[in-house]
Amino acid sequence: MAYEIKKHGATGTHNGGKFNVDDNTQNSTATSLSLVGKYWVGYGETIAQNSVKMLENFASDVEPSNPIEGQLWWNPSNKTMYIRNIGTWVGIDSDSKLTTVMDAGDTAHTVVVCTINTIPFSITSSDPTAWTINTSETVLEPYFRDNGLVGTPGAATVKPGINLNTDSTKGYVFHGTATHAQYADVAENYTSDKELEPGTLITINKDGESEVTETTHALDSNVIGVVTTDPALLMNSALSGLTVGVALLGRTPCKVIGEVMKGDRIVSSDIAGHGQSIVDFSYQHVVGRAVESKTTPGEGIIEVVIGVK
Repeated sequence: MAYEIKKHGATGTHNGGKFNVDDNTQNSTATSLSLVGKYWVGYGETIAQNSVKMLENFASDVEPSNPIEGQLWWNPSNKTMYIRNIGTWVGIDSDSKLTTVMDAGDTAHTVVVCTINTIPFSITSSDPTAWTINTSETVLEPYFRDNGLVGTPGAATVKPGINLNTDSTKGYVFHGTATHAQYADVAENYTSDKELEPGTLITINKDGESEVTETTHALDSNVIGVVTTDPALLMNSALSGLTVGVALLGRTPCKVIGEVMKGDRIVSSDIAGHGQSIVDFSYQHVVGRAVESKTTPGEGIIEVVIGVK
């Protein structure tokens, strides 16, 4: 007489329920395997074929027919292992792995690359300093370009820790709770009229197409911040075009001219991109306060707390 096979879950739940395999028959519709009934002649070949299929995890570019809850399927074309879950296939990319990536100087770096649906999602590096991915790494390099544009050539910098895919069309972001920050300022990207060095004093570009530019005269009332060096948070990071990260809050190195005493308020000077300390000013001119002194008369760099009047 027929025997009864129970599947995981109740009927209608997770593809659960039960089915019968009749005597002298071969059931190929209940699952992706061929289940033989009692007294089926030649059952050895069928059972052997089932065993091979399971060892291969139903390897095929096409999903197996009649899948059931918890079934595995290996797709060799995209190198993805799938698990059947509540009526759908959940993919686990095999390319999520520990691997070696070459930098621009042909030095190998060991990293962990995670992929989702064959697209690199993140790259994790334990190197203490940042490095640039070699352009020969054509599978990986486009997805981590600093410009956020997969189709536009540009440097792909890998910093210590977890680096997310920078593709601006996908909008990958990190969600979590930060309790500590290694660096000291909060910055935001703005379009700039030219490349500017870290520490440069920044003002609103009232007469040009870009959003900001370096200061060019003393007591600029439109001064907003300083080009960041190592921000704890960089907002608007996907902004395209020629951009500059401007520290708006926190401690950052700042170019200055002349002598400065710790605690002095910093305003713009007549030297492009440089701040200064003077006696007569209005608070609308102040970009921040010095947290260290400078005793020489020429140009230099000191640490300034941005946003503090």
